[in-house]
This record gives sequence, C-alpha cells and structure tokens, in this order.
Amino acid sequence: MTRINTLASAIALALMSSSVSAQLLITEYVEGTSNNKAIEVTNLSESGINLSEYSVKLAINGADSFGTTISLNDVNLAVGESYVLHHSSASSDIKEVGDQASGSLSFNGDDVVALFDGEELIDSLGQLGVREDFAKDVTLRRDPSVTTGRTDVENEFDLDAQWTTFPTDTFDGLGCSGLEACDGTTPPPNPFVCDTENLVPIYDVQGDGDRSPLVPEGSFESPEKYFVRGVVTARGESLYKGFYLQDPYGDGNENTSDGVFVFLGGGTAPNDIQPGAEVCVEATVKEYYGNTQLDVRNNAFKVVSTDNPIPAPTAFRVKEGEDLHTALERHEGMQVLLDADSPLVITRNFSFDYASYRNNLMLAHNTPLYNPTHLYAAETEAAKQQAAENAISRVYVESDYKAKDGEVPWFDNFNPVDGYLRMGDKLNGLTAMVGYSYGEYRLVTTNTINSGHLGREPENERTEQPVTAYENGLKVAGFNVLNYFTSYAKSGNPNPMCTEASVGPNDNCYRGAPSVDEFALQQAKLVNAIVAMDADIVTLMELENNGFDENSALDSLVNALNDEQTDKKDHYRAVKVHKSDLTFKDEPGFEGVEYFGTDAITVGIIYRHHKVKAKNKARQIMMPEQHAPLDDGGVKSAYQRHAMMQKFNIPGAKDDLTVIVNHFKSKGSTCWEDDFIFGEDEDVQGSCNNFRVSAAKVLGEAVQDIKGDVLVMGDLNSYGMEDPILTLTSFDEADRGGKIYTASYTTLDGKVFENEGQLVEKGYGLVNLKHKTDYSYSYEGELGSLDHALASPSLVNKVTAVEAWHINAAESNLFEYSSKYTGDLEKSDNIYSSSDHDPIIVTLEYKHKNGKK
Repeated sequence: MTRINTLASAIALALMSSSVSAQLLITEYVEGTSNNKAIEVTNLSESGINLSEYSVKLAINGADSFGTTISLNDVNLAVGESYVLHHSSASSDIKEVGDQASGSLSFNGDDVVALFDGEELIDSLGQLGVREDFAKDVTLRRDPSVTTGRTDVENEFDLDAQWTTFPTDTFDGLGCSGLEACDGTTPPPNPFVCDTENLVPIYDVQGDGDRSPLVPEGSFESPEKYFVRGVVTARGESLYKGFYLQDPYGDGNENTSDGVFVFLGGGTAPNDIQPGAEVCVEATVKEYYGNTQLDVRNNAFKVVSTDNPIPAPTAFRVKEGEDLHTALERHEGMQVLLDADSPLVITRNFSFDYASYRNNLMLAHNTPLYNPTHLYAAETEAAKQQAAENAISRVYVESDYKAKDGEVPWFDNFNPVDGYLRMGDKLNGLTAMVGYSYGEYRLVTTNTINSGHLGREPENERTEQPVTAYENGLKVAGFNVLNYFTSYAKSGNPNPMCTEASVGPNDNCYRGAPSVDEFALQQAKLVNAIVAMDADIVTLMELENNGFDENSALDSLVNALNDEQTDKKDHYRAVKVHKSDLTFKDEPGFEGVEYFGTDAITVGIIYRHHKVKAKNKARQIMMPEQHAPLDDGGVKSAYQRHAMMQKFNIPGAKDDLTVIVNHFKSKGSTCWEDDFIFGEDEDVQGSCNNFRVSAAKVLGEAVQDIKGDVLVMGDLNSYGMEDPILTLTSFDEADRGGKIYTASYTTLDGKVFENEGQLVEKGYGLVNLKHKTDYSYSYEGELGSLDHALASPSLVNKVTAVEAWHINAAESNLFEYSSKYTGDLEKSDNIYSSSDHDPIIVTLEYKHKNGKK
C-alpha cells in the first residue's frame, strides 16, 4: 500500500539539489481510540532504502530501556516514499493505507517510540525513563523542514519543536509525509536555486540599529524574501534551532553586525550544515522577540561549498561612551571572543535562572552590578538611574543545551575546590554567539574553558581567613546559617513551631538539610567557617527554633564548634535567655521545651567565656505583628521574628557592650500594604517593606533605653539605603526622595501598636559600620548587603575594622550543602558556600580601666 507522496518527493528533490544528506525518519504518529495506532516512516535520503535492517522499538510506562521490537518488512522504499506500520486491530481506514500490521504496536501517548537502523537509534519521540503524556489521543505530523532524526532520547522531548498536533483519529495523512492530507494534488516545487545576482549582504540585513532596516516599523517581518549567503560559524541544536551565518569579509563598519541567525522552522539543521559550510538561503527577515533572524521556509537553502575558513571570533569590546547592550547589538548573530581586554565580569555566579528556567550565569560591564537601593534611597533619581543602567549592563552566558544539574557545560572541571568561579571573574578565552531571547542578550557558548583561563583580580580570590583574623581586639560576628535544622525531613520529626496536625517532608515546617548526610555536610561547612572567623561573640540567624537543650540545633552547633577547637579557651557558650521571654508548647512530645519566639527559625548568640562575660540573662525585644481586616471578613496577618539582646562585660574594660541580633521579615512574603496599597506597582524595596520599618521603629525605640555601647547585628532583609536601615540610622527626607511609613494594623505584645501607618520623620541615630559599596548577598545578578552591623555613637570610636568576609555571596550556590539540583557534582566541607550570606565581622578595641588597650 505504499504511495509516493508529492510533498515528500518535493522534499527529496530539494534535498538532492542542495546536497543535503538525510535519512529514514518518522513523519507521522497516530495514537487514536482503541487500537488505532500507526507509525509512518518516510525515505528522505537521496537513494532507495531497504527496510529489512530497520525496526520500531517501544519503551512502555516510563521504562528506561526498550522492551518491544518490531522489525520492518523486507521492502525497498523509494526516494520520497512513505511506509505505514499499524496495529493489526486498527480501523479499516488505517488498514487501507497500511503497509505492515503488528499486534505489538501497542503504545499510548506517554510511551517512547523509536526508529532503529540495526542497533543505531536514528529517530524518536518521548524520553526514556520519564512517563509523561506528550501525545495522548492525537495524531502528530512532522514539520517538512526536519530532515535529521532525534537521537537524544534520554533528554527532554520538546513536542512543539518539530511536530504539529491533529485531533484524535485523524488518518488522512497516513502514507505521505507533510502537514496536509494525502490528496495527491500538490505539485513538486522547483529545486532551490540561489540567485547570486541579487544577494543581500548580512550586514545590510542587520543594519546599524537595534532592528533590521528591512523590517518596516510596526511590523515584525519583512514583506519580501531575500537571498543571503555566508559561512556557517555555529549550529543551534536545542535552545536555538538553526544555524549562524556570517559574511566572511564584512563591510568594515563596526556598527553593523556581520552575522545572523537562520531559523529553519523549528528543526535542527541538516548534518552537512556545519561550521565552514557556505550556505545560501532565501528568507524573510524577522524580528523574533527582539532577535534579528532569517526565516527560511520550504527548504529554501543550499550548501554551496564546504570546508571554508570559519570567520575568526571577534574580540568583544565596548566603545567609550557606549552601553553594553548597544555593543552586543553591534555583534548580534556573530561569534565573539572574551579575552583579557573584554570588559565583562561575573555578576551572578552559575546557578538557576527562573526567568528562562535554566542554569546559567550573568556577566556585567566592567564591574559586578549593585542593587540600586543598596547605593541610593528608594524613589530618588539616582536609584532609578542605577536600575536603568543595570538593565542595559548585563548579559547571560549559557550553552545551547540546557545544562544538566550540577554541570557547567562550557567550564571544564567545575568543582568546589579548584574549579570554581567567583564574582568579578573574567571568562578569558570563552567564545560564544551573541543572541537575544527572553528579553535579554545572551552569549551562547561555542567552546569550553577551565580555571586556568579565569581573569581574577587578587582582591577577588578566596581567602582562608578573614582579614580580621590578623587584627587584635574583640571580634563580634553576624552569620546567617541558612536554615540550620536538626529536624531534617527524613527524620520524620517536624519543627515544633508547626501547627499542622500532620506534616510531610514537603511541608514548610521542614527546612535545611533533608537527610543525615546533607546535614553532616552543612554542619561541617558552618563549623569550619565559624572556626576560621575566630570571633569572640557570634550572632546567628536561621537556627531551627527547637529549644536550648541537648536536642536543639543551637546546642548541636555549639558542641560541633567546640569539638573542633582543642584549646578550651576558644570554646563557645550559648547565652541563656530570661525565662519570661521564652515560649512553651503544650503539644505532646514538646512538653517542657523552651523556645524563643514562635517562628520556625530563630536567632542566637554564642560567645567565648574567657573573653567576655554575659551579664544577667539575654532578653527579648518583641517585634510587632500585623493583623489587617479584609472586606470578606478575613484577616491578613504577618509576623516578625523577635530580637535577642545580651549585655556583655569585657574583663578589665570600663564599658559594657550590649549585642542585639535580629532577623527582619523576608522580602519574599506579602503583607497588607503589598496587596492593597502597592498592588501591581511592587515596592522596589521588596514585599513587607513598611512592616520592616515598623520593626525598625520598635528596635530603635528599645535601643534608646539602653545605657552604654550597643551593637545591632543581623540579617535585616534591607539593603543599605532602604527604609528600615535609614530608620535605624539617619536620613534627610529630601535625600530619601519620598517619605518613610510604618505598616498599618500592627500590634505589639497583643496590644494595638499602630492602626494606621505612621510617617517616620527621623532616624534613631545608629551608625551603619559597613561601607555601602561592600556586599554580603547576591540576588538576580545584583550585589548588596542585607546583613548589617549598626553601632551606637558611643561605640563607633572603638571600631577598628569591619569586614564582610566573601566566602558565600561570591560563590555558586551549587556548592552549598543541598544536593537538590546539583546532580553528581562533588561537594566539599570547605568554608565556601557554607551559607548564602557572607558573615559580617566587627573588631572592637576597648580600653581597660587603667587606660590601657
């Protein structure tokens, strides 16, 4: 029942005329009702094919290997001819056009179907080891531009890239490849001929602006087709399906790009379109979501010659007075080289990018980017200008294929010991195609480099100890320990602050390490980091709030720290909290255990007893809550973590030191103002900003009542010039660019605090000890400090050093303790990526009562 398909013949003729080497491919797939199952294969090669060596194999129900094999009959299939394999109990409509029946052809829309030539996989649908409905109750037809098979059957299957879907029990296309029904009326097109008399140079396609001059304003595609010829510099196999053409000579105008991306309709380029091939295409010019490309239809392309010299990558430069995006636009579609003189440095280390939903890295122009509100107060023109400059000063680096978990495809030997990347590094020697997608410029890598190629300034290198380790004086550190939980998920013990009657491992009550092994790694990394800090007082954030006894996270960390320090003088103690400031739960299993606050995480203070003496017990500074009434009768509630305050006596010194640690409300959760005041106009300072201002106000008032020196440490979830920090320190309303308000509907200790948000007219006078251009945290390619050290004026003249020790924010978070999304990446118990925040270390010099230091 084989039939010559006119469209398939046309494809074959076009392929033959352009010297394209194709093969036998699956061109139609039918998964209909009952046993209406069929697979159509088509000969797209340049000669006849005998099917006796070919077979169709099935992997059923998510199997990771093929379990069913159906050998094809000993039939000669002519060029352009299609062959239909169907279930032996299929409907008569299928049998009439069928060529071979098999009772074993029983698959559903979640099974892998593959075509083999002997033992060689040459085409497939689906993904081995994954049971996912990609074609349930549908007919699929292959895009006619696809001429090479899909052999990456272990990778994610992208149905839309090459297939068009038709309704259930659509059989009229069986027996002839193509997207139309087999009516036999479509005449074969003339073989593609390159019009060499009317070629348009690539640089004229690109022009000297941000869009092609051949695409009219208000349109996204040129009304005419153009003949364009060039040398292939790279192929796009996955994220960018097609290939890149470049004029081998160019026009000598650095404002016009000599390269362009060629789109072939969603399929990968034929095998003989390789770097060095000279190709002529007839195409429209398209502005595809900001990327200028040539759009080829109906196989209107031809390989003119092969093995031509590949245009050398252009060393990437940004001209004086030019922004990065303008420079990238000048190189769009070209292959560029990042060398020692290229002005691009890492501003977001290799990690997951939620915008494009893949692992990648971000580079910035000249220096890493800073969060605008870390440098300038919100609503100021300077902050707005910084945000605008950041938006045009970044570019993403990624491979054509989605990176596997824990792998950097273009960086050899990525590991946490000697194959790491750091903030501010240059990627010397990396070559990449300049593209644009998801609203951002992207460098799609074409080679690999390793740690020997990195351009790293000495000040950006790792350090085994902070600078403060070599200084004399009393050292106070602040460290967010990234959800240090001993109630890890696989233990089956929920955090005691959970109120659910039943919780599972995916519940928010479980944080931190999910297993014994990951917890051991987390603890080792944290212990090594704190030991290296060599601080006399350490304030901690993100400890599990599970008490203070021998079963608690706090006690676990203190014991692990002391086990690593042979000199007992270096051992730590945890401060004891006044009983009246502790919380007790009456639930079974938690009786008699004391907690600090009611959140799943809490703060803590540890110290070396031989260096400082805790005066009395630590006290709580209670933070406000928000309970806003809603129109439907409900209540929108938000909570803060309480601050812990401990006064210390420094032996021999005349002044005491009060240390306060707090962890303000996250920017990620929402408060009443975010829903009903800002709405879609999100506050540039993040969610719950007003509520954090309320916390700052309460904390600021409490500090006013403390006699002597005060040092406030903590992850305050506010960058250096945001409202909560300005409230605690000082500000001028004009410099703020607007007004600072607290949150509405707040209570404090169960009593009304402020029903309506109040204007903050001045700060509380603490001094931010960290210079605003330093950082402790990285988020979405922007640096800043959420971690602060704020001193009372009386303490400032005793401060001899302040350091943000960059062991975490400059590193990739793939090196953290969690194995989630890191695949087979090796881990290390070294100090780097021990948390997602850098520790802050303050060195103080106290004079003794006799006047000596």
